[in-house]
Amino acid sequence: MSKKTLIFPCLFILLFCFGIAKAQDTITIGRVSDNLPEHHKTLKPFINYVAKQLKHMGIKRGKVLLARDNEELIKLIEQRNVDIVTETPFSSILYCKKAGMKVLLRRWKKGAPTYSSVIFVRKDSNINSLNDLKGKVIAFEDPGSTTGYFLPKAEIMKKGFQLVELNNSREKPPSNKIGYCFAESEANIVYWVHKGFAAAGALNNLEYEYPEEVPIRFMPDFKIIFATEMVPRALMLIRGDISPQLEMEIKKVLLNMKFSKDGRKAMWKMTKTVDFDEFSEGPEEAMRRFEEKYTLISEEIEKLEIE
Repeated sequence: MSKKTLIFPCLFILLFCFGIAKAQDTITIGRVSDNLPEHHKTLKPFINYVAKQLKHMGIKRGKVLLARDNEELIKLIEQRNVDIVTETPFSSILYCKKAGMKVLLRRWKKGAPTYSSVIFVRKDSNINSLNDLKGKVIAFEDPGSTTGYFLPKAEIMKKGFQLVELNNSREKPPSNKIGYCFAESEANIVYWVHKGFAAAGALNNLEYEYPEEVPIRFMPDFKIIFATEMVPRALMLIRGDISPQLEMEIKKVLLNMKFSKDGRKAMWKMTKTVDFDEFSEGPEEAMRRFEEKYTLISEEIEKLEIE
C-alpha cells in the first residue's frame, strides 16, 4: 500500500475524531456575581429551558458559571466555557471589546425594556441645573450601578463638568467641581437628599416614578433637574465564535419564550424578565451610542470586580 493511500484514511479519522471532541452538548450562561446561590437560582431555570429547546442541536444540558470579577468571566468566555451573558449596556461593551461577545437581543428586565437616570434635589433648594451642583455633593448608589452611577456620571462628564469622589457626604468639594459619594442603596440616596446630607441624588426613572424600596413619603418634596437618555434595561450577549446555526437557534428560542408557559416562568425567575426583542436599528447601531460614554468611564468599568 502506498503512503498516499495511508494518509487519506488517517486524515479522515483525525478530522472525524476532532469533530466529535469539539461537538457542543452543553449551553452555558455566565455572569459576575457577589451572591453565588442567589444568581445560580435565578439563572438555572432559564438556561435549563433554553437547553431543552436546543435538543435538536445536540444540546443535552444547561449550565450556570459564576465569576468573581470581570477578568475571570472574560477568561471563561475566551476558553469557550461560557456561551451567553446577560448584562447592562456598559458592561456589555466591555465583554464585546475584551472577549469578542456579540449583542444578540434586548432583555426586558423587571418588566421594562428601557430606563434612564434622573438627578433630583429638594424642591425648596435653589438648585435648578447641573451647574448649580458645583461645590455641592451628589449621592450615587454604588461603584457598579449603571443608572445609579455610570450613566449619570458619564452624562455629567460629557457636558463638561468635573466630578471628584469624596470619602463621605460631609466633605466639601472644590467650588468648581461636583462632589460625589456612594450611599449604597436607593433608600439611603432618598434619605440623604431629604435630610440635606447630599444636595442631589441619582436614581433610575422607574425607581423615582414607582418607588418600591425608597421612603415614598419623601418623594413629593423632590424635583428632577436632569435626566439622561433612555438605555436598554439589559442585553443578551452571545459568544462571538459560536456556530452561526446555534446562534440562530438560541435567538429563536429567546424570541419565542414569551409564547410558552414554561418559558414565561423561566424568564420571570431571571429578575422578572418578561420579553426578549430585537433592536429596530440593529444591535451595532444601538450600541454605538454608548461608545463615547463608555470611553469616559472605561477604566472604572474594566477594573470593577463586582457588577
